[in-house]
Amino acid sequence: MTVEYRHCRDLSSERGVGVGGGVVAGPEHRSGRRPSPYPGTTGRRTGPRTRRDGEGPGLRRGIQEGDTAMDRRRFLTALGAGAGIAAVGLPMSGCAAPPAPDPLAGGPFGAPTPTPGRDRWARVPSAFNRRVTAEQATTPLTLLDGELPSDMAGHVFFQSLSLRDTDAGFSGDSLVWRVDLDGEVPTITSRLLRTTDLLLHDAVADTDLRFESRGVSRLGPLGMQDQVNTALVPLNGNRLVATVDGGRSWELDPATLAPVGPVGRLDDHRPLVDLPVNRFLCPLNITSAHPPYDAETGEYYGVSLSIVPIPGLVYCEILCWDGVGAIKRVPLTTPDGAPVLLSQSAHQMCISRDHLLIADTSTVIEFGKLMYPPHSAEAAEAQTPRPDTVLFIVSRDELRRTAGGATAVRAVIPRESGHLMVDHDAAPGRIVVHSAHTSAMDFAEWVMPTDRHPVTGEPVRSDLVDAITPVSYDIGVVGRYEIDTRTGAVLDQHAFFDDHTWGSGGLTARNPLTPIDTVGDVFHANSGMPTDIAVQRMHAVFTSYPHRIVPDAELPWSGVPTSLLRIDHDAGRVVDAYWHAGDRFGWTPTFVPRRGTATGSTDGYVVSVVYSDHADARSSGTELWVFDAADLARGPIARLGRADLAMPLTLHSTWLDSLRASRPDTRVDVAAELTERADTWLADPRVASIVRNDVLPAYDAVRV
Repeated sequence: MTVEYRHCRDLSSERGVGVGGGVVAGPEHRSGRRPSPYPGTTGRRTGPRTRRDGEGPGLRRGIQEGDTAMDRRRFLTALGAGAGIAAVGLPMSGCAAPPAPDPLAGGPFGAPTPTPGRDRWARVPSAFNRRVTAEQATTPLTLLDGELPSDMAGHVFFQSLSLRDTDAGFSGDSLVWRVDLDGEVPTITSRLLRTTDLLLHDAVADTDLRFESRGVSRLGPLGMQDQVNTALVPLNGNRLVATVDGGRSWELDPATLAPVGPVGRLDDHRPLVDLPVNRFLCPLNITSAHPPYDAETGEYYGVSLSIVPIPGLVYCEILCWDGVGAIKRVPLTTPDGAPVLLSQSAHQMCISRDHLLIADTSTVIEFGKLMYPPHSAEAAEAQTPRPDTVLFIVSRDELRRTAGGATAVRAVIPRESGHLMVDHDAAPGRIVVHSAHTSAMDFAEWVMPTDRHPVTGEPVRSDLVDAITPVSYDIGVVGRYEIDTRTGAVLDQHAFFDDHTWGSGGLTARNPLTPIDTVGDVFHANSGMPTDIAVQRMHAVFTSYPHRIVPDAELPWSGVPTSLLRIDHDAGRVVDAYWHAGDRFGWTPTFVPRRGTATGSTDGYVVSVVYSDHADARSSGTELWVFDAADLARGPIARLGRADLAMPLTLHSTWLDSLRASRPDTRVDVAAELTERADTWLADPRVASIVRNDVLPAYDAVRV
């Protein structure tokens, strides 16, 4: 179904608040109590609330009790609560166009007719929640079925979550996988990305300085571990950068998968909090898992967010890097001089030829939850995402020229977005944004031992406890929005949905050699409706979802399988699709161009990770499937695997044509950074000793 809406309004102003509340509010909400983004709900998930002794929200108590390891945990707990409370009621005035109306308004419309031939059920395999901490030495892959094309070449890289037994959600280490396609037989390799943060985690694991899982990351007295476990960004010269929302990015060597060094100094990022003594060795840096890179100009853009509401503090800064020298930090303000505030996260950033776009995405970083164990009642009380997407648009030319700050124009499009894309070229004064919306979904959640199915009331399967929950409680929507970069007004928009868009908004792939003028054809791995990991506490807050298309009573609780789609984003339609069987979970797609200069959008292959519990003598059940990009509906033309292939849940991926990286000799002096901070722990000399005697020697042994 496609509905188009054309819209243009004059510039106006509005007031709002950000930080933690997930809402935009005016003066009527200055009391400090957050309204719900959904009518008829409280905005928080219901559930038993208990508070353990010593974990109260008072900021004063956390400071007064001293600075032992436990007291620093209390301080962080107090900070998470205090920052959110203080930020509510802090006015953010800014010139902005009114939010665009929903192009699919008028629903609910009802569930679309299921595609003929697809399964009407789905079961999430146990392999979706596999725990893997061991590395995979380079080993051949077995051709399980089909024929591997002779013109496949290059190297596919996957990020995956290496979760330990005490971890939940996204709090796993970065386990990077590489599939090599240049030899006679494809091979596979994996390595843990041994950053100084990971080495520090291991060095203090048996002490009271240890890091502990908080679902979205690991937290401890030394700070928040930078796990760089989400995406991989290729740079010119076959360089590769690993990213995450909660930490600075790290470069790794594609040939050895060893760390090269961090992108920028710790002082280039503005942390959530820092102290003059006992400084965090792992600062609480809030960044973006998708920093954009322009291969034509060599420009890389990051972001540094600070949410502590202290007068004079800049809340959003752009980090501009040329891949060689120092990072340039540019604070953002709105056209009338107000600070830019993001209420959820900057998970996605995009660039066009002329503009940088920062999206306040539905991947909500819930700081209050970050301070509690992942199975606690507090962690279950999670904030619902906003039912729209706030965008900030910045001139790249202004970022280049400025010696101070830059201006960001605010725009709002309907529905949540976790990932977006933009056309590289657009008419002057325009930016074209594409989103596969994450409808009624909170991707930053995980299954808890007490969770129950929304309909049956039965406990969620024990083998899926602590798994992430990519469940949309309404059908996904794909939208295209043309925005005036001077005012933020949405000038043109259209959106569509059909049976294939269940579970949209996750992982995508595109031919990296295709001209980037417009988004065009993109390959999507949609999660369907995996009802095995649907839970009551999350479903309850989406029953009043304001953009609902499928009535809650008509949701397909028997499940919808995963699918691999090719969507023409310029035309707004699904042009090719493959449905996985109900007992398989198709995930992480990667485009591999045909050998040579294959620039067509379908001139190559899509390699996907497919999980199942169908293990046999040749396959562990987790496999790599190869699809002809021009004919997904045909199904896989080759299946690769091994009987001992233990691949945990993968996230984003990329492709490189060569492992020969060309990079400058400049490096961040991580030894100087860490020792300077460790030396501020005057009352606990263990910290400096661990850094000098354990962490730095181990890092020198593994780095490139």
